Amino acid sequence: MEKKEKKAKKEKAPKEKGNFNPLLLLPIMLVLAVVGSVAGSIIMNKFINPEKEVAAQKQSSTIEEGQQIVALNEFLVNLAKGKSGEQQYMKITISLLVDDKKTSEEVTTNVAVVRDAVVNLLRQKKADDILGSVDSVTKLKEELKLAINHNYGKDIVRQVYVTDFVIQ
Repeated sequence: MEKKEKKAKKEKAPKEKGNFNPLLLLPIMLVLAVVGSVAGSIIMNKFINPEKEVAAQKQSSTIEEGQQIVALNEFLVNLAKGKSGEQQYMKITISLLVDDKKTSEEVTTNVAVVRDAVVNLLRQKKADDILGSVDSVTKLKEELKLAINHNYGKDIVRQVYVTDFVIQ
């Protein structure tokens, strides 16, 4: 008789609500975090910042057949005095992309014209101008290209590559 009463009590007793297993929550949260991260990355890359990808493609120019790279000796230049009033120096090494071997030889022969353009441009710059923003080195490369071409009198430089630079 007691067995029947125990069974009856078990059947009559309501099932406990909130019988929650916290071990199940951890894998679910982990999966949600991974899915959210992947979705966020895709949205950022495809929709919010597509112009950075286009800019990177423009900058990553490939060297076409016949083009030459002319490596120049290192430049050590006094920069313009900044807010601190201290004299700063820049050591920079650049290489120039030119159209062909003939132009490469011409640049090598007239390297003084190129060096003059680079030194004159860099002496006007402050360290903050060069290090101030994310794309300041890219702007500097473009300014160097324009200055060299202007000093030379024609467009001989297609691209300027900065291979080393230090500001002290």
